[in-house]
Amino acid sequence: MNLKILEDGQSTGLSVRNGGFMAEAASVCLHHHLHPSRVNFAVVGAIQESYQLSRLKTDELSINSFADIDEAAQFGAMGIAVALIHDQKGWKVKRSWKGTGFDYWVGDQKESYPFKDTLRLEVSGDFRGTDAELRQRLKSKLEQTTRSDSTNLPAYAVIVEFSNPKSLTGAR
Repeated sequence: MNLKILEDGQSTGLSVRNGGFMAEAASVCLHHHLHPSRVNFAVVGAIQESYQLSRLKTDELSINSFADIDEAAQFGAMGIAVALIHDQKGWKVKRSWKGTGFDYWVGDQKESYPFKDTLRLEVSGDFRGTDAELRQRLKSKLEQTTRSDSTNLPAYAVIVEFSNPKSLTGAR
């Protein structure tokens, strides 16, 4: 899975600038942990997959642009989650709004907003977290999606951890 896909402005539903921002944030997080440009990335839970994750090249400007590493982890996780959903289903995202309990509507680009018969996606990033912390966060994020259960759409949560690159996924 190559994070460059987030920058193309077509594949994932993200604009070139927004996708590039997220790809760069994820790349900076991986850089801070001294991961190479290609790193093993395990996905466990509702989605089971093993990837070679390719990040963007980082430089002093990109590192300085993401000095708030917790913020970088959150935006980087969003980018990785969007790339993961695209890789798994070929689907695209549209940003949700505050109060819905989830970050993205996910579906086929041919459908109108919000997507019908697809799913809701909630994402969280952790720069460095234990497995127990990640499991608790996954549980919390899935509970958070109950605010929008009236949509009758399935909800997925994707938690991304950068120190030992992996993702925990859940569905309800």
